[in-house]
Amino acid sequence: MKSITSIFGPLPLGLLLPGLVAILATLEPQAEEKLVFRSVAERSLEKHFVQHSSMDLVEMKVTLEGPEGPQEPEIELPKLKIVDDETIEFTDETLAAGEGRPKKLKRTFDSIENSVTFESEGSEDEEGGSETTKNVTGLTGKSVLFTWNDEEEAFEAAWPEGESGDDDLLEDLVEDADFRGWLPQGAVSEGDTWKIPGAEFNNLQEPSGPMGYRAEGEEEARDDSESDELRDNIEGEIEATFKGTRDEAGIQVGVIAFEAKLSSKSQREVENDEGPAGESTTESAMDLQGEILWDLAGGHFRALKCDSDYKFTSAQKRTLEFDQGTLTITERRGFEGKKTYRFTCAPKK
Repeated sequence: MKSITSIFGPLPLGLLLPGLVAILATLEPQAEEKLVFRSVAERSLEKHFVQHSSMDLVEMKVTLEGPEGPQEPEIELPKLKIVDDETIEFTDETLAAGEGRPKKLKRTFDSIENSVTFESEGSEDEEGGSETTKNVTGLTGKSVLFTWNDEEEAFEAAWPEGESGDDDLLEDLVEDADFRGWLPQGAVSEGDTWKIPGAEFNNLQEPSGPMGYRAEGEEEARDDSESDELRDNIEGEIEATFKGTRDEAGIQVGVIAFEAKLSSKSQREVENDEGPAGESTTESAMDLQGEILWDLAGGHFRALKCDSDYKFTSAQKRTLEFDQGTLTITERRGFEGKKTYRFTCAPKK
């Protein structure tokens, strides 16, 4: 069978040009952007971090395991909600610039607010109500110096000269509140993807690290060993996608979309006032979706928005010794809910 061109001859070039131009346009390389953090001496950035979570009790059961085998008494699930709100505001002033990170940075914690509210609905036997605990920290109003140590390849935190505070608050502070670890290696084009280590979730969950909260009116900080383990045991990866650039209030930004399914687990021994020590297990699971807007000219994040579905399960297990044998009691509670993160960053005016 003859081809169309063999029958009618070659088509006029004028008819082919529009199609050729369209094909060639698709073959042109897409514009690339390099998303980098720029360390600028004497620059001050104001950072604002707002988090809100609301979780409902969805599971509660007690298992008794003794000589007669396991038993699960029937328990009516109470209606319980836990609401957690946090707002952290601080100013980062670069005292000495470095390559891809500051060399010396002064962070001033302008405002730190945190509260946890327990809301319950009443039953036939009990009244419902709401109880809020406000948490405070010795970092409020304080400044901290972060200095890069070349030998240790890490930042050292210290109080500025002439200032003092609780040194324990400095131990777990993190200098990187810029999400530098979320950036791609090298230039990217729209649609390119890359993986972010799951541990970077900790920078989202606790910008600048643990605040050393204590309940208002109490002198000692709360036990944070469980949170420490959950931070250390994050599993999973965050997948990021470059969505191109856009104008945001007159500023050209790169758009990084991200999503992840992460989990963590803590298991530790717990002392009891009476009887032998018990075992506490905590498991969490997070399903994240969000985006980062990166100031291309300034070289810093401008905004971060993230919504997540959150699951949290805690179980306490203890074993009691009796003449007739042993009795193991396991109490389990499960919560599910949502958490939102709304962060902004801008040069101080």
